[in-house]
Amino acid sequence: PAMAPSGLSVGDEKVRSAELLLQLGNMHRRQNNTTNAESNYQSALNVASQTQNLVTEASALDGLGEIYHSQSRYREAEEVFNKAHEIHSRIGNDIGTANALYGLGKTYRTQSRYREAEEAFNKANKISSRIGIDIGTANALFGLGEIYGARSKYQEAEEALKKAHEIHSRIGNDMGTANALHGLGEIYRNQSRNREAEEAFTKAHEIHSRIGNDLGTANALHGLGVIYHTQSRNLDADEALKKAHEIHSRIGNDLGTANALSDLGEIYRAQSRGGEAEVAFKKAHEIHSRIGDDLGTANALRGLGQLHLLQHRNQEAENCLTQAQHIYSFIRNDMGTGNTLRCLAILFSERGQSEEAQSLLCQALSAYNRAGSSFSQAQTLPLLAAVYLIRDNFLGVEESLHEALIIGIQLNDDKLQAYPLELLSGIFSSDSKYSATLAAPLHAEGACGRAGDDHIIRGAALHDKGKAFLAQSKYGQAEEAYSLAQNIFSRAGDRRGEASALRSLGTLYTLQRRLDWATNRFAQARSTSVAISDCDGELMALGCLMGVRLLQSKCAGLRSYCVEALKIYDRTQWSGSKVSSAPPGDGVTTS
Repeated sequence: PAMAPSGLSVGDEKVRSAELLLQLGNMHRRQNNTTNAESNYQSALNVASQTQNLVTEASALDGLGEIYHSQSRYREAEEVFNKAHEIHSRIGNDIGTANALYGLGKTYRTQSRYREAEEAFNKANKISSRIGIDIGTANALFGLGEIYGARSKYQEAEEALKKAHEIHSRIGNDMGTANALHGLGEIYRNQSRNREAEEAFTKAHEIHSRIGNDLGTANALHGLGVIYHTQSRNLDADEALKKAHEIHSRIGNDLGTANALSDLGEIYRAQSRGGEAEVAFKKAHEIHSRIGDDLGTANALRGLGQLHLLQHRNQEAENCLTQAQHIYSFIRNDMGTGNTLRCLAILFSERGQSEEAQSLLCQALSAYNRAGSSFSQAQTLPLLAAVYLIRDNFLGVEESLHEALIIGIQLNDDKLQAYPLELLSGIFSSDSKYSATLAAPLHAEGACGRAGDDHIIRGAALHDKGKAFLAQSKYGQAEEAYSLAQNIFSRAGDRRGEASALRSLGTLYTLQRRLDWATNRFAQARSTSVAISDCDGELMALGCLMGVRLLQSKCAGLRSYCVEALKIYDRTQWSGSKVSSAPPGDGVTTS
């Protein structure tokens, strides 16, 4: 009978056999030969379990997790990564523990389970940093960057991905460097920083091509295709996505193939090439369904639904969008849920079913809130305002537009601010048919019956925005912001805030040499302050009025205001310096 070589027991042979099978699995996985890789990993796992070789057993589980994740078999991936994590932790293998956590983070991220993913990546980052494993730290930072990006926390995402890029570059890990560049490209694209995105994707494509990483090359081409589409460079977009599709098909990456088809469908839809778009979406749907990728299946259905909506094939649109919505809800993908509900709301609104549209938009806002996407909320709130307008709910219109505007201010996004600011200014114009309705006091509850916004904070944010516009010499936008702030303060009963906004309007009009208007606003500010016995506010308004009289060379008026101010000063012992100089952005420039 066959015998083990001298000096080696049967157990030793099995240990070596398990380790060899593990290395074969790693080799096949690097070559994208997932079938053989999975077979080798499973064999390594079986042998390692028999010999109680815990290190190899856990490593084989890690390998299987990577294979399952690449095939969108997320439940199986989560199961084996959890087993690997338990073994690595039990035997004190910090490197293995961090790797398993990274695998779990990826699996959660792909399923849009962002909180769990962030927790896993943070733990992996903490372990890798503690034991000085640079590549593990960089990988965890990359994962965190993707999570922050998915939650629209772009500053944190950019910071994490730049750190990952620096580490990978320093240790000479080309693959990691290219992946970090790709991640940065996605972050830049989501912020419409298209030139930076194109540069990042181009560099990633160059590195992946040089090292022969077909998967990375295809992903970078995909990213470039999406950027070109955003820039309306549709021929370039078509070419890049077709190349990405060809590579994914050649290496047998069904997920990448289907994703490329979905984005080709988006391009064809935008170009009114409805037939080609439908074919692409249906092929993508077939592949995603076959490989069990629920997220991709839902995305393809949503693409088809949006296409049918444009083609006025409303029943087919509703069917596709409803199916997509069920899947998104099942896999707990809040962004997909919100996007699909918004599409359905548009469909119902076009049918004249405004009550249903309102309900769907409120549900969409809740989904975006759970996903942490303020940007999507700001895009959706004007749609809700339009539905409220159809239903003659003018206070709902105002609340929705105010909320959209405040989010735009918080995100420092001029485009998000411009539309609600323009609409609100029209609503509050003196000849607006809604102005009488909107003169009523603000209620405690806002859009969708949510707990009432802090209207004073909202007014203060608008007031600050007006000051920023004024500093940039954007006088029209400053006037709109100040006027809205004054209206909110007035209706919220905040007289000090109202007087401050009136003084700011007076300052703006003074700078524009609209001195009669300025006098009127400063006088209103003074009256408002007097009504609440606010001597500070009254003296500031008097100081502003003195400035206007000085510009008008009306010495009698200047003397009169000065006497009144001195009387208040004598009565209150108020600091005389405030009479002649109002706070920054709140007074009059006389030079």
